Amino acid sequence: MDILGKWILAVAATSLICGVVRSLTPEGGCRRAVEVVCAFAVTAAMLSVTGKLTEAEIGRYVLRYSQEAQAAVEQGEQAAREQTRFIIEQRCETYIWDKAETLGVRLLDVRVTARWSQEGFWYPESCELRGDEDDRLSAAIRGELGITAENVSWGTTDEE
Repeated sequence: MDILGKWILAVAATSLICGVVRSLTPEGGCRRAVEVVCAFAVTAAMLSVTGKLTEAEIGRYVLRYSQEAQAAVEQGEQAAREQTRFIIEQRCETYIWDKAETLGVRLLDVRVTARWSQEGFWYPESCELRGDEDDRLSAAIRGELGITAENVSWGTTDEE
């Protein structure tokens, strides 16, 4: 384990031990003294690495961890975008199922595909329906979801 890993382990272990000792110490003057000692111990653990690293090593660690942090942020943003896309597609599909039920239209399957806009958000771009084709449902999909007529496709029901 490199120096930084050992340092993190030392700080974590010191904090854990201090937490246990503090929780076992009764209220009063004794507890306040233990808290002061624990604060010094954690501070010493945190400062213990400073004498062992050169400026170049610190710079490399900062660069490495900032790059890893940036990559983690980008992965998180991508995962959030994908989750948002999934939610939008699911909500649109639910809307279509509910609207079909209200209109008495028999559907066997509904698939909505969302697309990322240049403005930075997901929108329902197309849908594939399998069931009894219905102009009222198609109009509702166009009007409420904004999916154009050419992007609403109906499949046959004989594929059951």
